[in-house]
Amino acid sequence: MKIHRLVPLFVMALAAGCATTPPPTGLLDQADAQIRAAAAAGAATRAPDPFAEAQRRFAFAQQALANGDNDQAAASAEEAAAAAETASARAHAVELEARIQNQRDENASLQADLDQKQAEAAAAQQAASQPASGASSQELPQIQLGAPPPAPASTGAPAPAGTSATPQDESWPPPAGSSGGVAEQGSTG
Repeated sequence: MKIHRLVPLFVMALAAGCATTPPPTGLLDQADAQIRAAAAAGAATRAPDPFAEAQRRFAFAQQALANGDNDQAAASAEEAAAAAETASARAHAVELEARIQNQRDENASLQADLDQKQAEAAAAQQAASQPASGASSQELPQIQLGAPPPAPASTGAPAPAGTSATPQDESWPPPAGSSGGVAEQGSTG
């Protein structure tokens, strides 16, 4: 009695097993897009092994599709897409590692420049705080400000050529009531 009820289930299971899988064109398109994205990310040079694996699996998926083995084509297309994602991720990782190394190199160069500038500044500060070489430790005589320099003796004769009757240092003011050693010429009277 129960056997005739199982016959329809058996027929349905047999029919489902014999049904063909539709061609996985969507999976192949997705795998192809992933491979192109990996190539654009530089995976061919930065992650050549996973990139080559993605291409190999994609070619196998295309061959399986051409042979009518849709199940194998779908499986290989999924594997190709996964390998392409791996290649793309590794390519990005290699690029980031290169950027990090470049930044480290730049930081090291800047640190070396900073160290050199600090050493130069310390040397300049030390040189400024020490007495000049060759300088004696004796004190210099004091200078009295405000005292005029001695006036040249006036004989009434003109000064010899190459000399002046005025003091050489014009920054000193002449004494009060003095004409600076030059006789005034003017009207009489």
